[in-house]
Amino acid sequence: MLPIADFLAGALLSLLLPTILLTALVVWYFIFLRRVPDTSEPDSAHPVGNPARDAPASAGSASNEG
Repeated sequence: MLPIADFLAGALLSLLLPTILLTALVVWYFIFLRRVPDTSEPDSAHPVGNPARDAPASAGSASNEG
């Protein structure tokens, strides 16, 4: 094999492998971003309630039992 061919193959690998790896990571990251829900605003469809206030009147009170 020619000495220049070994150098050229090594040079191409040292340029292409990091570029391909970086491209693959960027594509994976954007796919990951599309799957994660946006959490910047609270979800108004499911408000968090106060369990003590929202519970029925007879829930948890043993004084009404006879």
